[in-house]
Amino acid sequence: MDLNGKWLFKAVNYRKTLPKEHKSAAQWMKGSVPGTVHTDLMANGKIPDPFFRMNENEVQWVDAQQWTYRKEVTLSKQLLAEDVVELVTGGLDTYATLFCNGKKVSETANMFVEHRFDLKRYLRPGKNIIEIIFDSPVAQSKALERIHGILQVANNSHRVYVRKAQYSFGWDWGPRLTTSGIWRDIRLEAYSHARLHAPFVKVVSVTKAEALLELSINVSRFTSQPLQLRTTIWDEKAVATDQRRVNAKQMKFLISVKKPRIWWPNGYGDQPMYRAIFSIVSKNEEIEHLEVAFAVRTVRLLQDPDKKGTSFIIEINGEKIFCKGADWIPGDSFIPRISSQTYEKLLGMAKTANMNMLRVWGGGIYEQEIFYELCDRYGLMVWQDFMFACGEYPETPWFLNQVKDEAEKVVTNLRNHPSIVLWCGNNECEWNFCKDNPGKSPDNMKGSKIFKTILHAICNEFDGTRPYWRSSPFGKGFPNDESNGNHHQWLMWGEWKDYKEYENDNARFVTEFGFQAPPQLKTLEQVTNLSDRHPQSQVLEHHNKLPEGTERLFRFQAGHVSVGTDLDDFIYKGQIVQAEALKIAVEHWRRRKFTTAGALFWQLNDCWPVTSWSVIDSAVRPKAAYYYAKKFFAPALVSFRQTGKRLEVWGTSDLLAPLNGELEVTLRSFRGSVAWSKVRRVTVGRNASKMLMRIDVSEWSDADPTQSYFLAQLKADNIVLSENRYFFVEPKHMQYQQSRIVFELEATAKNVFTVTLTSATLKKNTKIEIHDEDTEVSDNYFDVDAGIPKLVRIVSHLPQELLKERLRLRSL
Repeated sequence: MDLNGKWLFKAVNYRKTLPKEHKSAAQWMKGSVPGTVHTDLMANGKIPDPFFRMNENEVQWVDAQQWTYRKEVTLSKQLLAEDVVELVTGGLDTYATLFCNGKKVSETANMFVEHRFDLKRYLRPGKNIIEIIFDSPVAQSKALERIHGILQVANNSHRVYVRKAQYSFGWDWGPRLTTSGIWRDIRLEAYSHARLHAPFVKVVSVTKAEALLELSINVSRFTSQPLQLRTTIWDEKAVATDQRRVNAKQMKFLISVKKPRIWWPNGYGDQPMYRAIFSIVSKNEEIEHLEVAFAVRTVRLLQDPDKKGTSFIIEINGEKIFCKGADWIPGDSFIPRISSQTYEKLLGMAKTANMNMLRVWGGGIYEQEIFYELCDRYGLMVWQDFMFACGEYPETPWFLNQVKDEAEKVVTNLRNHPSIVLWCGNNECEWNFCKDNPGKSPDNMKGSKIFKTILHAICNEFDGTRPYWRSSPFGKGFPNDESNGNHHQWLMWGEWKDYKEYENDNARFVTEFGFQAPPQLKTLEQVTNLSDRHPQSQVLEHHNKLPEGTERLFRFQAGHVSVGTDLDDFIYKGQIVQAEALKIAVEHWRRRKFTTAGALFWQLNDCWPVTSWSVIDSAVRPKAAYYYAKKFFAPALVSFRQTGKRLEVWGTSDLLAPLNGELEVTLRSFRGSVAWSKVRRVTVGRNASKMLMRIDVSEWSDADPTQSYFLAQLKADNIVLSENRYFFVEPKHMQYQQSRIVFELEATAKNVFTVTLTSATLKKNTKIEIHDEDTEVSDNYFDVDAGIPKLVRIVSHLPQELLKERLRLRSL
């Protein structure tokens, strides 16, 4: 019985913390489940939108209160006649006490996991009252901190005492909106005879001819009658089946699938999914049914010594994979209002940008089921952090027991998803500790037992098919060493160093690096007044949570493009700086393939309208860096590297066959004249990177550096697979010539258009602007070379003439 939907809620003022001006919150109001108390208060007009201007400051009283949620449920005698009746809660946030018909049932203290409560003895035919009281997570965690002591923690030290999304206490990109409520589905489940749970399809071995699978499932039985367990593996039809008598709490058996279809990451192959169907049969009648999706694939973490240290390479199905992607944070401060469509759009955009991995960051949540289903479908590998971030954690027995229960449930719940390729203990805990305590070992950190021993053991026991890694970053010696393990690079931006210094970083696998940029202007317009819309307004500085974040925006614009003169210009130029920074870094690390074997930038998305490191803002509007990512993550990449008085041209390929093509490099003026050119047949090995050409300084010494550049194009069968440009000076010093871009718009299919742009001079970082939310462009913020047509695909519901009328162009 689905219990989602309408509930009643109100403040319970037993801590006497409810402000007098908000006393009306103690009256019953309509609530919505799944939801949060903040969104319910907004819907009732009790608080303003915390995202608007600086309203965040006006709602800080909410997390200090206690809140009760109540629902009246009418039950039949037939339902109550079942052997077991359980209340199943996907997520209670966080300190919750459950009452049924006025009687206390249980208490919970973990937001992340499912809870089950046997309610049969409390329920009666007819009307029943289910009530859940949520205590203040801030009051509870601060009380625990007073008892057990202050630990070394970044951002609100008390947060580590509560098993709750850590970012809700505030982060350097997110507001402090510490939620409570029934944030995931809630329902009643009634059973007789047996219940099936914890299914697992474990891939034992794979060849082209056969996949050997170990299937296991737990059976809770409520009868002494003989029961049979029937198992079927489905592809497009049943491909294997088995049936046997239920004689244990956990049933295990081997099944062979002939000529299996193999799951691959995005860009390497298809993502076929199978289904395992488990049925309990009694007297030839199916009385219980459960099915789970899975895929056939293998994963290993390769850590082999070499001249540079130790490798860190993800291997899928025996193939080394250069991991390309971003870090993922929750898509809203109020998670229940993230729609399935938003997940589909964000993850679809990641796939389209040639990403093959997302890292679920350890200060957020174990994501919703739809997130992992979409990653399975799109071939997006998941680096899955456990939910611990930036601090020491308690090692008291009650806390460790919570962690064990959480980890067992999380691993059991997620282990069938082929997209998850690595479990990781936490985000930056050991690194922060060792930075703050020079000379000390990560094992000296409070909480080290969790990450070194407990989580590792649970991953092995309840999964065992994918590697466990202690932390991000981590490795031998100092936890953020470049020679081994994985790495976070925050000297650039975070320590004010410029992005060109990314080329000095020779880490083995980079799971965090990034540059900030403002969101799109329309996103800021939705949360500001007209008077707020200048870069240094108090409201916009509030919407950048990094200390000195705004100051850095000015510093890096001044270093590269000249500072924007108004907010629109400031946003446009700030986004270009971010895009160029990520481009420099990723191209460098991809050239080093597989000495460096992964580049995941911080971050893909946002949880509210903010200037941050995201490449897609909270309204799912892409920034310039998103379009850059499509190119620097493309399967074939051509890039430049300057070494002393020489310029190198590199080819990098993720293709699983040798890339045979043609490299054309030209030295061009901004007006399109060619002073030097070279064409060469080239081969880049399968899944490899190679230097393809060297150009000596003498080849360009006569060129005007303010009006010239190199253009490289890597072609195969006359199709440009990748192109890149090398400019001699910063954009702010380039001598642009005035000319207009001419464009033609042609309809190529229903709601699909091609716009062709041409210019008599170079147009740097050309942005297409169309004032329509549903219109999408295939490329943006691109360079238009003099005399070379640039084609862009547009998908829009607008009529052709209206689309042409609304289309605007701007360039540096």
